[in-house]
Parts: sequence; C-alpha cells; structure tokens
Amino acid sequence: MTKPRIVIYASSLFAWPCIEKLQQTGQLVGVITPDPSQYQQGKEALLLLLNTLATNNIAFEAVCKEKLHLIPSHLSHFTADLALVMGFRYRLPSSVLSHYPRGIINCHASKLPEYAGRDPIYWQIRNQETHSALTWHHMSEQLDSGQVVLQEPVMISAEDTYASLTQRFAYLALHSLDALLNELGSSQQQHVNSVSALALPPPHIDLDFSQFGAGQIDALTRASNGHFGRVLCKAKGMHIEVIQATAVDYPNYGVAPGTVVMISQEHGLVVSSQNGCVRLDILACELGVLSGERLAHLIHLDAGERLNNSEFLQQQA
Repeated sequence: MTKPRIVIYASSLFAWPCIEKLQQTGQLVGVITPDPSQYQQGKEALLLLLNTLATNNIAFEAVCKEKLHLIPSHLSHFTADLALVMGFRYRLPSSVLSHYPRGIINCHASKLPEYAGRDPIYWQIRNQETHSALTWHHMSEQLDSGQVVLQEPVMISAEDTYASLTQRFAYLALHSLDALLNELGSSQQQHVNSVSALALPPPHIDLDFSQFGAGQIDALTRASNGHFGRVLCKAKGMHIEVIQATAVDYPNYGVAPGTVVMISQEHGLVVSSQNGCVRLDILACELGVLSGERLAHLIHLDAGERLNNSEFLQQQA
C-alpha cells in the first residue's frame, strides 16, 4: 500500500516528534496551526512550534478560527490523504472532517471514553490516576468520539508533572505511528462515544488545607506546575504560590489543617492538611522563588502558625 501523504494539525511541540519523523520519511505535506494573533492560553507554546517549523523549513499555515471551514478549498497546496490532529485547540468543522480520503485521526492523551475533552493530562495527574492510554481515533463531530484505531497503555507515576507526562505521551505517539498507519485498514476497530467533556483547568486555586488531603495537594501542584492556574495560599498576609509540594509521612499532632507542624533543614516546611501532612517544597512570592524552609525563616514563620487560603478568587470577583 502506498504510504499516505499526511498533514498535521497542532498547537504545540507535543506534535514535534511525529512531525519530524514524517518529514524524514517524505510523508509530511505540512502543518496547520491556529493563528497566534487570536490565541491566549498556550500562546507561548504555539509560538515555539511556529519558530521550530520555520527553523526546519517545514511548510505550515496558521489559520484563524473563523476560516477553518475554508481549509479544503483554500489550501490546495496542502492536499493530503490523511490528517493527524495532535493537540489542535479548535474544534474542526464538518467540511474538514470529511475532507481527507483516509480520514482524520485524533491523538488523545487518555483511555477514551475516560477523560474526554481538553487537558486530560492535567486532570489525570490531579485525580491521582496511575494508568492511562494514548488513544488514536477517527474524529467525528462529537468531541473525542469515533472509531478507535489504536490504544497504547501508559503508566502514570507519583513523580510525574504535567510536562513530564506530556513528553511521554508525545514520544509514545511517535513510537506508535507505524502501528497506527498499519491499523488504518483494519476492520477491528471499536467505536467510542464520549458523553461528557472535562471542565477546563481553573485559572487559580485557593488552597484551603481543610479541603485537600496531602496526596491531593501533591497531585494538584504536579498537575499545575507552571502550565495551568496558580495554587495559592497566604502566610503572614503574603500571597504565596505553591509550585511543588510532597505528601510526607509525618505526625500532625492533631492540629488543625493549615497549621505548620515542622520547619527544619532536614524536614523542610511541613503543614497539616485535611488528611496527613504535606511538605511545601518550592514556593514563589514577592521575595522570589524559594524553598519552603528558606521562606519560613525569611518571614519568621514558626511551628504552630496557620497558613490560610489566599482569598485570591474572592478578591477577583
């Protein structure tokens, strides 16, 4: 069978390993991206992709949301047999979904129908999932639905951050690409219907220690970790962003959630939560980006004092 000519829809370097391979095999027609002038969240990632494509002399077209339906009629130089969608942020219209002779295949970072919708990696880490899968499936007008072509299992570790897991999914997509193209002619494909979509990750989270357990705080900071909304609390009247936190096996002595139970070079800054204790490893505030233990010493925070939720959301309302 003749190798298909492929166009890729992408919004970030998540797609780069597959783009590079298809360029090397001569199968890549080009890359279609959103128009960065219309982009807000994720704009930096999109600009990095566009710069990488330009540097490597790979053809691309940035298309505004309102003109996506014109792709079949106006991008004749991007004629392809097959399209792969790898993190493209816009819903594609029916004129695009029906345009490619061998279909349009979406790469989704979960075991569909679980975690259908935007940003599944964030929600899987935050929900402390340990198993997932990379799903390649035919696209339909219903979000993250259609025939599944291939699923590859993925383990999620207790150390994974949003970026580390995203990178693993990206290289699994690369390593499964040949199997995907071989499976496209198979009739052994299951249909998946995704009945609900994920909510968007919140722009900010006020960290109320009475509402989150230690494991949840650990997972929340790994899911956010510079890519999504800030996790905020307050100490001595100062707003503090929690960049990294770790659930630790340390006694809380029966104190209220949010109470500092230990500050030391050996143990760091340890705080009681709804369930167990959590070490606040890396924090950011007006004084800089610091370890929890160093910040505690700078602001004279002592064991027995309380950290509060930041009230940031109430101030923004």
